[in-house]
Amino acid sequence: MGDRRRSPGFRGGRGPPDRGGRGPPPAERGGYKVLCVSSLHLKASDDVVRDTLYREYKKYGDISVRVMHEPDERVAYVYFRNFDDARDAKHAKGRIILFDKPAIVEAVYESASREEYEGGREAGG
Repeated sequence: MGDRRRSPGFRGGRGPPDRGGRGPPPAERGGYKVLCVSSLHLKASDDVVRDTLYREYKKYGDISVRVMHEPDERVAYVYFRNFDDARDAKHAKGRIILFDKPAIVEAVYESASREEYEGGREAGG
């Protein structure tokens, strides 16, 4: 079974690509409309996390916030309506403090197109 740790369960059949230290993908693969907030303080309730993220990011556009419980950690996803709002929010608020602990804010890049995926698979063997 694959690692679903950071899969927010939104559109697309394959979920977000692995961001394991490779940095942002090339521009032709698209941008992001979702920010993943991890390393959340244990004492911060889901409501506090949701309210804090909403308060911090609502000024950048229409958003929704979901807090999810994964087997090994709790993460929150901030969904924006467009790429520009998400990018502006990430650059302005790349770090959130909850109960004196910095949370990690990462972009969730959209998956490569089907043609890129299939082309890469065929080239690999």
